[in-house]
Amino acid sequence: MKNVMKLSICVLLAVSSIATGYAKTFSSKKDDKEKMEITLSLRYVKEGQQLLIKDLNGLIIYKEEIEETGYYNHKFDLTNLPNGDYYFEHQKAFQIKIIPFQVSTNDVSFKTEAEMLIYKPVVKFKNNQLLLTKLALEKEDLNVKIYYDATPNSSSDYDLIYTETITNTLNIERIYQLSPKQKGDYKIILESNGRTYTENISI
Repeated sequence: MKNVMKLSICVLLAVSSIATGYAKTFSSKKDDKEKMEITLSLRYVKEGQQLLIKDLNGLIIYKEEIEETGYYNHKFDLTNLPNGDYYFEHQKAFQIKIIPFQVSTNDVSFKTEAEMLIYKPVVKFKNNQLLLTKLALEKEDLNVKIYYDATPNSSSDYDLIYTETITNTLNIERIYQLSPKQKGDYKIILESNGRTYTENISI
C-alpha cells in the first residue's frame, strides 16, 4: 500500500444538529370505478426531487422527476400491477420518505402504519475536515469507509485508509481530520438502512 497509510485521521465529536422537516398527505379512491387508482399528495416538494415506485425487492417500477416546487398531487392507475406490496419513495436532498401500499384483487390501499422516514448521511468538507452528520431514528448502524488516491486521474485503485461502524446512536456527528499534506482524491462510502451513499472530494 502507498504511503497513504501514514495519513492521520482523527475522529472527534461534533457539536451540531440536524433540523429537517417533512409533511405530506395522501388519499385513495374507493368507489367501484376507481378501486385500482390511488392519489398521492405531497406538500413542500421541490423541483428536481424524485418520486419512485418500487417493489419489495427494490426494483424501480416508476420514476418521475418533480417539475414544480410547492404542492404535488397525482393520481396513479395501478391496474396493471400484480398483487403484492409496493412503496412510493420520495427522495429529497437529505431525506427519503417511504410510503408503502398494497395491491390486492380489485383494490389498492396505503399501509400508513408502515411509513418510514430515512435521513440521509450528510458530508461537508471544510478546512481539511470531513464533517459527517446523520439522524438515525431507529439508532440504525452507519458504516463509514474513507478511501484515498494520491494520483488523481490515474488508473490506480483507491486505498482504504479508515473504517468504522457507528452503532446505537440517534444523532450521529463526526469530524474526520485529513492531513493537508496528503493531496489527492478521497472517496467516502456510507452504508445505512440498506442503502449506499458515495461522496467524492479532492484536496
